[in-house]
Parts: sequence; C-alpha cells; structure tokens
Amino acid sequence: MSVQGLDPDELAAQRDEILNHFSRIDSEFDRRRGENRLLVKGDDIEWESASRVHPTQQEGHLLARIISPELGFNIHTFRVFKRQIGGGGIDGAFHTHGDAVKYYLEGKGKEIIDDQEVEVSPGDLAFIPANIWHGTENTGDEPMVFIAFHQIPGTHLPVPASWQYHADDLTEHESIESLIAKMENEDPAAMDSATLYSWRQHLLHELGVLDDEFNNRRKSKNYLVSRDEIPWKTLADSQSVTLIAPELGFDIHTLQLSMRVVPPGHTDSTFHRHGEAVHYYLSGQGHQIVGEESIAVETGDLVFIPAGIAHGIKNSADAPMRVLVAEQLPGTYLQRPVIKGDS
Repeated sequence: MSVQGLDPDELAAQRDEILNHFSRIDSEFDRRRGENRLLVKGDDIEWESASRVHPTQQEGHLLARIISPELGFNIHTFRVFKRQIGGGGIDGAFHTHGDAVKYYLEGKGKEIIDDQEVEVSPGDLAFIPANIWHGTENTGDEPMVFIAFHQIPGTHLPVPASWQYHADDLTEHESIESLIAKMENEDPAAMDSATLYSWRQHLLHELGVLDDEFNNRRKSKNYLVSRDEIPWKTLADSQSVTLIAPELGFDIHTLQLSMRVVPPGHTDSTFHRHGEAVHYYLSGQGHQIVGEESIAVETGDLVFIPAGIAHGIKNSADAPMRVLVAEQLPGTYLQRPVIKGDS
C-alpha cells in the first residue's frame, strides 16, 4: 500500500475503512473465544500449507495452528503453533513480529536474528525478540520442526510507567522488606483515601526500581537455552525452573518459559492462579486440573489455562511428567484492541 502520496482526508478515510473491516474480523475472533476450548490432543494437530496464513512461496513449509483465538481459545496475549521447514537448506522468510520463543522438535538448523546466527537442534529453546528481522535456515536434509509460543499480532510490548521518587527523598524511607511485611496485615478496603494513595505510590516506586534492574538485565540479549541447560530430572528443592525470562538476560516482555518436572504419583495439594498459560506435555501422563475440570493429558498434548483460573497437575504414572510451561509475564495485562465499532 503506497500512502506517502495521500492527502490528509484520503489518509484518514483509508484508515477508517481498514479499521471497519478489522473490527468485523476482530468481533468474530471474540465470538470464537467464547467456545472456551482448553485442550489440544497431540494426535489432533493438523498441518496446512504455511502460504495459507503467511506470505511464503517456499516449498516444504507447513504450519499447524494449535492454540489461538480463531480456534476457539479465550487467549489474548500469545498463541501456539508448529512450523515445519523442508530439508535442503531452505531459508525461512525474513520478517518481524512480537516476542516469540521456539522449542525445536526435529531436524537441525540455525536462527538468524538480526546480525546473530544461533545453531539449534532438538531440545533447544531460542528467543526471538520483538521487532527484529529474523529467519530460520534448515541446514540438514530432513524436515526441521519447532513449536512456537508467539505474541499475538496486534498486542503490544508493555512499557512500565512506574512512579519513582528522587533518591534524596528516600533517606529515611522504609525498606521494601518492611513495607511488604506491614502490607500483609493491611486491608485496602479499610484505608482512608490518603493512605490508599500513599501505599500505591510507595509500591509503584519499588516496582519502578525493580523494573529498572529487569531492563538492565534485558540488555544481555540472550537468545538460546540449549538442551544441556534444561533440567530433565526431578529437582531436589523445586519442580520448576525458569528458562526464558527478563531476569535471566532475555529481552522479553510478554511471556516467559519454564520447565516443570512432576515426580511420579505427585498431586498438587494447593492450586495457584496467574495470567494466561499453555502447558505442553513433553513426557508422562496424568491430569491437568483447570478450575472445575480434570483433563486427561499425555505426551504431545497442550492445555490452555485462562488468566485467573485456579489450576494444578496430577501425575498418575510411575515416571516423571515433563511440562514446558509458557505463561503471561506477571505485571502485563490482557490486551483488547480499541477498534471502530459498527454504527
């Protein structure tokens, strides 16, 4: 679309027309979200030509859309798909998009991320930062297959607008540890307006300090977690290990990835809640509890967990269950586009 030569009225009219059509499509996305699907069995994942969805003319490129709003999942921040690139050194089309993480299942190749080249093989994880030109090259003769956790187009990278006091104003400031301990016994509903406002500003200040450090660590610009760095055995002190997150030096803003190894016979005694998440079962079998539902799962299955829903895992087998967990980064929110509605 050539827009440089449009006068102001033409430019505004063109945008209104596009927004009107976008509104109609997005309304259908919301309608399909209402199906509230939770499970995709590994055997039900279907391949289609990548050219049906993305502008590529290359042979051997297949796509399998797995968890996404148009498929009936009430998800807003990221989607999940598989991609297959044919053998023989075929390059993936270079493009940009939001945050993405790829987990490699078959074949070998490399990710070309801006001016970096990262060799990848099965079991590795690669992070693709938002708005960076990148492509994938299959360096072998066999198909290269990966599963991707990918920011939904149309959402945006959150930029924290955190309140911070000047350092000189904090000489007698209470420590964050003391504030948090005190907050445990406070009831916001019982606070007067000045106290409520003051608490909010204090906590925003502490978040701002922490966000600055997160952003400092993002500058390390890590791209790869190799298979050798992933814990495949049951851990002594925790079932989960974070693999890709900003505090680990990845310039990621919308989602984070971790590995959970659930011991044989374990059932979560307490459930927890957080933002949107997808569990990809790498091995084992058992049940994923989502709210009031108990969903039987096995190797290759994926379960979507909506934001704010209590959930847990039951490993009913005599072997560890390995789960790759992609979840919305805490502090972000469900993005709903502001679009022109029908008159």
